[in-house]
Amino acid sequence: RRQREDWQRDATRDLATGKIGAAIGAYEAQGMVHQAASRDEARSDLVARWDRDRQAEPRASRIILTHTNDEVRALNQAARERMRAAAALGDEVQVGVERGARNFASGDRFMFLRNERGLGVKNGTLGVIEEVTTQSMTVQTDDGRSVSFDLKDYAHIDHGYAATIHKAQGMTVDRTHVLATPGMDVHGSYVALTRHRDGMDMHYGSDDFATRERLLRTLSRDRAKDMVSDYDQIDPAQTFAERRGITFRQRVAEIVRRILPE
Repeated sequence: RRQREDWQRDATRDLATGKIGAAIGAYEAQGMVHQAASRDEARSDLVARWDRDRQAEPRASRIILTHTNDEVRALNQAARERMRAAAALGDEVQVGVERGARNFASGDRFMFLRNERGLGVKNGTLGVIEEVTTQSMTVQTDDGRSVSFDLKDYAHIDHGYAATIHKAQGMTVDRTHVLATPGMDVHGSYVALTRHRDGMDMHYGSDDFATRERLLRTLSRDRAKDMVSDYDQIDPAQTFAERRGITFRQRVAEIVRRILPE
């Protein structure tokens, strides 16, 4: 397992078996779960904590995780502003990439977004920009390699301070900072709360989760079971015994056909 401390490995086992409350309780006991009055405040608190962590342990790897691309972009921007204020970035260079125009600078955290065997990178590979021009980049990956490429050949890139939880599957870093939002579920909780070796801090706003119970209910939500429940409501006469031989994919197809008839 990724985690170095026994109690965190125990929490990971709880997450893997759906015991979300027990896992969150373990992190709460260590002061790693942080409630704010609003999501905006939670986002600001998270970035401030990320920045303190970055300055205290500059050699450690870290990532900010959340559910939506919009939140990722806001968090990337906020983290870059902290880096710029600390004079940790070089000159800005605007380049056109797959997701649109982006400003990059030497010192920026960076993420590759597509597997490329020729470069030796995968979707989600992280690093730091060493050099950037409007035509090319050189990045030092977190595993210590220097990777150079022309942007006309490979433009599937973005800032790497923050990422979606989905993008983080398979990722391992020293520390994670998680912004919990209502789109999460039990699978996302497991991924977000188990990418770290040394520590994880989770932030959330009371405008998203008015109570701890609501937070836990969202993080424990099983979308597959929700879909089965929806199916039961559509056709309550359909019993489990009648469905037991049907695969999940077939069941989803049935639900869709019921909701959207031809």
